[in-house]
Amino acid sequence: MENVDGGKVVQAYEAGNITVVNTYARPRPIQLPELPTPPPYSELGLDTLLREAPVDQSRVIVLHGPPGAGKTRIAAHLLHQHLDRYTDGILFADLQGSNAEGPSDPNEVLDRFLRAIHVGADAIPADFSARSAAWRSYTYGREVAVLADDAVSAAQVHALNPGRGPSVVIVTARAPLLSLRLDGADHIEIHHAHARPGPGSAS
Repeated sequence: MENVDGGKVVQAYEAGNITVVNTYARPRPIQLPELPTPPPYSELGLDTLLREAPVDQSRVIVLHGPPGAGKTRIAAHLLHQHLDRYTDGILFADLQGSNAEGPSDPNEVLDRFLRAIHVGADAIPADFSARSAAWRSYTYGREVAVLADDAVSAAQVHALNPGRGPSVVIVTARAPLLSLRLDGADHIEIHHAHARPGPGSAS
């Protein structure tokens, strides 16, 4: 018999007249990309937003601005500094909002996220609405962070929001995605005054 409690797996089996119980922790997913050092960003107040995030609902932070301004580097560096806070994992998705061939399919992103938090393939629904609901259910009450990079619409972000709990979603986008303010998102503009990227630097 196997039971999963958060990131812990409990296995029990009979060996003669003895019940043997093994408990082990599944690895926590940390999917943050390794990027060059970001421009200084302490004046943006991002550390305060994470420290003061409510414990009973997910916080959404939108970093918006032109390409090359350092949005992705700032977001990844910030979450690296708060690894201890998000004990159930930090997930990354390139939503490819600026890709000429079109953005990423959020249903495929959800599949990768659910597998990353150790949901078995047979437990992942094929239907998009059901898959999004499963993601919220499995992350309810968990300390999860999501970096949704290069978003093009609020709908992309909505699909990836974890269930209610002490989680955070950091979105990078060229447009401000102002409709996310209806969900209580914090919007912070990142501009080239914060960065002097070299050739090939991530945005």
